Amino acid sequence: MIRLKFVSGARRGNTVSFGREPVRVGRSASAELCFGEPQDAVVSTHHAQIVYESGAYFLVDTGSTNGTLLNGRRISKHKLASGDRVCFGFPGGPEAEIEIDASEITSVPRSTWVKTVASAPRGSVPAYDAEQDAERMARALKAGARDAKTILVADQAARRVAERRAKAGGQSSGDTVIILAQAMNQATESVRSHTTSKWVKVLAGVGGTALLVIGVLGGVVFFQQREIDQLVNAKASIDRQIQALQERMQAETDTARLAALEDNLIALTGSAQSTLARLQLKDEARAARLSAAGSDELDREIRKILAKFNASTYAIPPIFRERLQFHIDELASAGNRRSMYGRKQRYWPAIMREFGALGLPEEMAYIAWVESGFDPEARSSAGATGLWQMTTTTAQSLGLTVNDALDERLDPEKQTRAAARYLATLMSEFGEDSFMLVLASYNRGENGVRRALRQVAREPGGFRKDKRDFWHLYRLKLLPEETREYVPRVLAAAIVGSNAQKYGLSN
Repeated sequence: MIRLKFVSGARRGNTVSFGREPVRVGRSASAELCFGEPQDAVVSTHHAQIVYESGAYFLVDTGSTNGTLLNGRRISKHKLASGDRVCFGFPGGPEAEIEIDASEITSVPRSTWVKTVASAPRGSVPAYDAEQDAERMARALKAGARDAKTILVADQAARRVAERRAKAGGQSSGDTVIILAQAMNQATESVRSHTTSKWVKVLAGVGGTALLVIGVLGGVVFFQQREIDQLVNAKASIDRQIQALQERMQAETDTARLAALEDNLIALTGSAQSTLARLQLKDEARAARLSAAGSDELDREIRKILAKFNASTYAIPPIFRERLQFHIDELASAGNRRSMYGRKQRYWPAIMREFGALGLPEEMAYIAWVESGFDPEARSSAGATGLWQMTTTTAQSLGLTVNDALDERLDPEKQTRAAARYLATLMSEFGEDSFMLVLASYNRGENGVRRALRQVAREPGGFRKDKRDFWHLYRLKLLPEETREYVPRVLAAAIVGSNAQKYGLSN
């Protein structure tokens, strides 16, 4: 049994207890540990899960927005111990102290394995030597084993059976079936296929109910595989619902209906992530294959960039993908693409020097490709000038001289230095994981993005991180169409510019 004693949040002062069944944590009404109070709004709809695995409790983050902390450190999956402190969401998420019933995981010391029956009458059952029994079982289990993991699992299973028998005074403990079933669950499918006959042999030697045990173990494998298949099918079904829901959102124009669809999307993506996390606990290889199966080259390119900024999202809007692909194709087929790339190569070292000094990622430097095609003398009809297309007002606010005698916007290095300072300021305001809001701000102006965020702040829970990122503003169409188009254009330039040979930019 595991107990959570809450020390903060709406449940402060309360204790909740759970057994070995998986415990879902989140704002969803289906969660076993549900946080529905406004005080705990930093908790995601599908935040985390507590699972019992291999004789221990584990805490698993299921794609939460604000993170799951264990003893002050953000985790994705970690073993729990009594005295640990868990925080669901940062900052200000509800915190709980962990208490685990040690009797569930405590083993009998090896020194107590050998039990001697004192003054045993002649003809009685001989003393039980647990260590010898464990070694016998381990030899049978490990015969033919092909990897270190199987050998370790076999040793552990044999010791546990012997420990339980020692506790029972050398008699059958009744736990052999459970222990060996758990051990089989730890082995990989490939290992099981090679060692099943060995398990059957050892079972025949540890009790008179071998056929029953074999049937139980066969049932364990069968039901585990069925559960894995059910999780795979559930994940596929949820993904189809997410795709259909996002297509509805693309066509929807009513603000209230969009907000309702967005809430449904958050719930669905949380369910998908939770299902994938459960599958990963049962079959890590199958989960990895399932994750990779739904991605193509474009999806991998997008996610690689998002991951660099800690801005990953489960569901990328289909229209965003479409527009990104459109701009990639446009850049790759432009008649002047090689001349633009040549200018990029010329000014890139100076750009990287300025960006590197402030720790800015190179992907953001492709703003200059979208703005001017890396042309330092470019001028727009609105009066924006230079590599970074700054207006007179913007340039002067960033410390550049613009008057009748001198226009420092035409100096690539000075304007790049000013642009880098400006982008770094925006990054410090919006945060690294909201780098796409920074791109949007370069097009829209930071005040325009701030107005959109203030509008979001009036929504229930509008202060939550998942309500204040680019994807929320994008799906709810709270940014102008030009800005919604600008962000995929910059990412397209980054993808094309970093794959010059593939897109025919260089010989």
